[in-house]
Amino acid sequence: MTNQLTTTITMSSREIAELVESRHDSVKRTMDTLQSKGLISITQVVEPQARGGKPTTIYLVGKRDSYAVVAQPSPEFTARLVDRWQELEEQVAKPQAPSLPTDYLSALKAKGLEDPQPSKYSASGPDQGPI
Repeated sequence: MTNQLTTTITMSSREIAELVESRHDSVKRTMDTLQSKGLISITQVVEPQARGGKPTTIYLVGKRDSYAVVAQPSPEFTARLVDRWQELEEQVAKPQAPSLPTDYLSALKAKGLEDPQPSKYSASGPDQGPI
């Protein structure tokens, strides 16, 4: 049985706060307000702090909802958000590069062709030697 996992790209409230140069608690407050109005959907995640400090709650949102959070008079912030989403989507969509042949003969075989100059030691070559 094959399990196919779907990758959902999200952005954290902390990352949004950095992009819009705002305090994290202010961004979370905006997100709470938008969620209470039914405009966005958030997922809460507890983020442990280094050195045993008090854990912080961060919110995760999808692409559409992140635009709603930063929709404000400054196009600079929206542009930053668009750029960041493009980076995230490229990371997920980056296809694996196919492995390329490392030598001439392997390249011919990969193309389904034969070596135009067969080895003089091959059984089908001109110099077969005594049988």
